[in-house]
Amino acid sequence: MINKHSWHLLLLPGLALLLTSLVVACGQPRPSPSPTITAGPADISFSAQQGESNPGNQTLSVWNSDGGTLNWSVNDNADWLIMSPSSGSSTGEIDNITLSVDISGLSIDSYDTVVTFSAPNATNAPRAISVNLTINPPAKEEKVIDALATDKLLDIGYSHPEKVVTVEGVVVGTYYAKGQPTFLDFHDPHQGYFKCIIWQEDRQTGELIRDKFIEAFPPNPETYFLDKRVRVKGKIEIYKGDPEIVLHDPSQIWIAE
Repeated sequence: MINKHSWHLLLLPGLALLLTSLVVACGQPRPSPSPTITAGPADISFSAQQGESNPGNQTLSVWNSDGGTLNWSVNDNADWLIMSPSSGSSTGEIDNITLSVDISGLSIDSYDTVVTFSAPNATNAPRAISVNLTINPPAKEEKVIDALATDKLLDIGYSHPEKVVTVEGVVVGTYYAKGQPTFLDFHDPHQGYFKCIIWQEDRQTGELIRDKFIEAFPPNPETYFLDKRVRVKGKIEIYKGDPEIVLHDPSQIWIAE
């Protein structure tokens, strides 16, 4: 029969082994938490018209949503997509990547690619983001309104004052008095017909308007455009019953082909 003293002797080696294991375990460093890739938005779409300018840039964000340092890199397989920067690191702060598109040479179609994030030791690498580019048909040729179509211009001015239109006609008369607006008339007499107005300066901001037109159309706009067929682009305003377009920038008027 084993007495109590003998049981204690038998338990001592086991207790010693357990204590040794605990001491060794406490002395070992805990593993560092791994980084996690978080990126957004999850889907990005670009749209452009064939033959027109590239669509505006968009931003893709990436950051580390866990421990440690996320050393990330990003790539894609589309020639039309440009990303900058293509690599970085994050301990939690957000890194922004600029996505730009080059549509030159692309046909009317829908194009898809996948942006892939990679990072050593990340818990969820690789991380994928979908990017779509849609190339639409060219815009239909803009309808040009005859400068002498007074009823139509009045209807637009009264019913759709926010609409931007293009008007074409021959400038048959001009007038400028110092400190007063410049008038480009498309009919003689001018009363009751369409005309263009160039103010000396913007009445709200004080910006010098006429000086810009003198520089663009020397010696001055009233001489430059007289007896020429022109096109003007802007919103139709109604003043004393007459339709008119107020010109704020030289890009609003040009010689018709």
